[in-house]
Amino acid sequence: MASIQTAVQVMVDKLVADMQGEQPLSAEEQALVSNAITKLTDNEKLEQAVVAVAESHIDNATTALQQAAQVGQTSLQQAAQTLNDNGTALEGKAAKLDQLDTMAPSLARVETLQGRAFTNQIRPLFGINSIETNSTSASLARSTSVFAVYDHSGETFLVRPSYAYNNNSQQSRLEYLKLFADGSGKSTTHSSYVYTNAFAQNPTSTTYMYGASAYLPLGSKDNSADIEYDIVYSTQDSQATGVANYGGIYVRSQGFTSMSKPKQNLNATDQYGVETITNHSYADVAALYDNQKHCLVMVDENTSLLIEKYRDGNVITTTAIANEAELQAYVDAGDFTTVKFIHHFLRHPKGVRRMQGSEAEMSEVNISYFGFFGIFNNTVKMGGSTYSAHYRFTADLKLEPVNYFYASSTEASTTSNTTNGSGEVTVAIESMAGELLGMYFYSSKPENGGYGPGLMSTAIGCMNPYSQVGILNEHFVHNYYGLGRTCRAF
Repeated sequence: MASIQTAVQVMVDKLVADMQGEQPLSAEEQALVSNAITKLTDNEKLEQAVVAVAESHIDNATTALQQAAQVGQTSLQQAAQTLNDNGTALEGKAAKLDQLDTMAPSLARVETLQGRAFTNQIRPLFGINSIETNSTSASLARSTSVFAVYDHSGETFLVRPSYAYNNNSQQSRLEYLKLFADGSGKSTTHSSYVYTNAFAQNPTSTTYMYGASAYLPLGSKDNSADIEYDIVYSTQDSQATGVANYGGIYVRSQGFTSMSKPKQNLNATDQYGVETITNHSYADVAALYDNQKHCLVMVDENTSLLIEKYRDGNVITTTAIANEAELQAYVDAGDFTTVKFIHHFLRHPKGVRRMQGSEAEMSEVNISYFGFFGIFNNTVKMGGSTYSAHYRFTADLKLEPVNYFYASSTEASTTSNTTNGSGEVTVAIESMAGELLGMYFYSSKPENGGYGPGLMSTAIGCMNPYSQVGILNEHFVHNYYGLGRTCRAF
């Protein structure tokens, strides 16, 4: 029986001759011919059938064609079964892949719970580096009050009031500082002595005691997103303490001449329930901070126009405010936080004495205190001449107060020659939304027989919940003052 290859070869020879003629085959026609030849040569049964027909062996051709059809049908059935099996397997895997969409919220929930469990742990604090010089002289004592802003970067910006006035001791000065996020130390931005008998309009080394200040993230008047921290003063315009001598508020970088005097007793309440204070008192001042423009906002006393105070200048707007209702409407329509400045001379903030239940200055080393700084149960205890104040500047660039709860316990040694006394303080920091940001614990023992462990109620001066870094200020441990150290929670 002749081979189909022979016939194919004859056909190819003819095709070659045609291609060399006047009208050769096109590229498409050549491809079709090539494919046809391949199909022919790949099917042995078909080849036999064609050859049989060519040789007039009809019976052989029929049988060969039937066998070719049977082989093709079997192959198609096997291919169909394979496709069906693969389809079933893919459907099962697709169903599993669909479960990933439902798993994502569950995984996020697990991560949230893990973070909450970590936050809920009470973490002990470890001192790292001293930031004050220990001394037996009371003139080197440090105030235990603080105005703190916890930046989302982990850095903390602080106002530490002066402990003594008319005092040339470096350590007791009014201090503005940045606490590094790793707890390695501090950088003092500015510091000045506080005097009752010396008035400095633009303080460098001397500050009039009758005033208050804050340390805030402020934008530029040309670019509100260009934010840097700067000191903001509220003070008198002359060496006097009366309301009539209140000068207003100015940003240190701008200088004293940029001072703006808010309209007296024209107040509004922010979104957290904190009211501004414009009674022209030198010690208790509260101003609006715009979370969108990152500036202070107040109504000018003379023009009734809103003034925006940036770190590099003032912007006098065309918005006039006639009364408190208009100011409140303006505040309600925006995103504002009331900032309560801290008095330049606040030795110790007030807290509740555990045994008496009354509020008093937390200055006694052998008394236990408890309380909070912030806003709790519609009660505001922040800044001014009475309390510490704690804020955070979030990742979405919003300044908001935080609640700083504390409870201390202290016990003096029972006999003069033992050091079996002890003291401890626990602090919880909570956001305005009720989220627990961190819980911290510090304990101390006396180092001299018969004495207490130190002033524990305010020992944790500040604690940044982003970096877990803060300051330990034990203030006084038997004849030693200035026990300030950076600390970390691990």
